[in-house]
Amino acid sequence: MFKSRILILTTLVTTLSLGLASSSLAEWFSDYPDRFSDYTVSPSDSKVEATVDPSQLITVRLRNKTDQTLVYALANDNSQQLAPGKTGEFLVRVGRHPGETSTILINTPEYTYPLIYSVRVIPKNTLMVEITPTSAANPHQERTIYIDEQGRVYSF
Repeated sequence: MFKSRILILTTLVTTLSLGLASSSLAEWFSDYPDRFSDYTVSPSDSKVEATVDPSQLITVRLRNKTDQTLVYALANDNSQQLAPGKTGEFLVRVGRHPGETSTILINTPEYTYPLIYSVRVIPKNTLMVEITPTSAANPHQERTIYIDEQGRVYSF
């Protein structure tokens, strides 16, 4: 639980200190710990969904299979929009030194649309993340992709 809170706070501080393109996204993330204080999840609580090679650049490809525009951001970058049916792609690097990880935040602009991810690795160290809608009653809704320093990929 402590590790989860540190991860969340580190992500928040980094994201907010660099600024986000959307002030509403910044507003939502600013009270993230308060929104979910009774529900904390960390990578250690989840199963490894895929493994990438941490010694190489990782291409992350997000495919929006919803009818909603999504907003995504690396923990240290500005947010980007991803229209319904479209694919976004960017590079990340992990594992060059201890503790170097990557956190990718994915949501809808209004933060009310329940999402789940299908994660797999395809050739050339590409992490394919297909984002689909789910039921609001689904306890396994996801908002974050996390890649640890060993290349293990989690979603929660």
